[in-house]
Amino acid sequence: MTLKWGIVGVAGIGASHAKALKDMEGVELYAACDVVPEVLDNFCEQFGVPHRFTDYGEFLKSEVEVVSICTPHFLHTEQVIAALEAGKHVLCEKPLAISVSETDAIVAAAQKAKGKSGVVFQHRLDPPVQAVKKVLPELGELVRGFYECHHFRTMTYYRQGKWRGTWWGEGGGVLINQAIHDLDVLVSLLDLPKQVTARLSNWGHNGIEVEDLATAVFEWENGAHFVVHISSVASALPTRLEITGNNATVIQEGRSVRLGRYTTPLRQFLEESPEVWGSPKAVWEDVPVDMSIPHGHKDAVQQFAKAILTGQEPIVSLSEGAKSVELVNAMILSHFTGAPVSIPVDRSAYDALLTELKQGVKRLR
Repeated sequence: MTLKWGIVGVAGIGASHAKALKDMEGVELYAACDVVPEVLDNFCEQFGVPHRFTDYGEFLKSEVEVVSICTPHFLHTEQVIAALEAGKHVLCEKPLAISVSETDAIVAAAQKAKGKSGVVFQHRLDPPVQAVKKVLPELGELVRGFYECHHFRTMTYYRQGKWRGTWWGEGGGVLINQAIHDLDVLVSLLDLPKQVTARLSNWGHNGIEVEDLATAVFEWENGAHFVVHISSVASALPTRLEITGNNATVIQEGRSVRLGRYTTPLRQFLEESPEVWGSPKAVWEDVPVDMSIPHGHKDAVQQFAKAILTGQEPIVSLSEGAKSVELVNAMILSHFTGAPVSIPVDRSAYDALLTELKQGVKRLR
């Protein structure tokens, strides 16, 4: 069995899909589609792609069996749904869409479709993340957490395309473009919270409409809090994740993962300790991180191909990929309403806000 693979949007991340698939057994780079003929021609010549299209409808009518969606954010919804309805397998680059109402439509289309579908969220595969996931059962009931990540971007980055840094094209800033990976990691570990409260700002990018700095508090049903701090303006800082449970705390910083097991569970010590100023002690150890396991963008793309070839389920389904969009929309809605936002996000409220942001009725700065 050889999969006839097509890539839509070849000026950017589409090349990474081609590199991942070019020499993979069971895959043929069959077609490519882009609205810029010169870019399309160069891509097809570079990767030896025999069929090229500038019209997406004609592309879907071809014998292509699997579609990689590598276009700007605002095109994802229409293109994913069209490919699913045409009977294709579909792999979409992050984010799945720019709003939760759009992800709802995509997931609904996927439920009716025959083909497999997934989203590229390769950081779920990162060895330190997998090490954290392995020890999660030891933590017990969630108490609190902290996640800090920074993705520095210059104005030159935003000048690469007119859609970048806009509400209409990108659907947000650092949250939906870069930190969507970090939010996906969080939901892969802890699932969605009950409520989100957030503040956003544009601290340093004068030429864009969207946020470059965001801080949020996620709250769970049991009262646990999780603080998230994200930016595209800070540099030379490590990604840091802390998760505290009733029985232990795990801390990940870069490639390092440490686990601290409490000698007495937190709730038990709180309720039973005769000490006035005492606190539970923790015994710390390094958690092994296996850097040899498959991870990275190439592995995520190849694993989707393997899922089709072997009849398995993709690592990140469309419904799973939609969860990070839920968090992004909740954070944006919370900032502009000045109030906590419950999960699931009110679809009509967010659509109304996004319309106002696109029209310039509401602004960050």
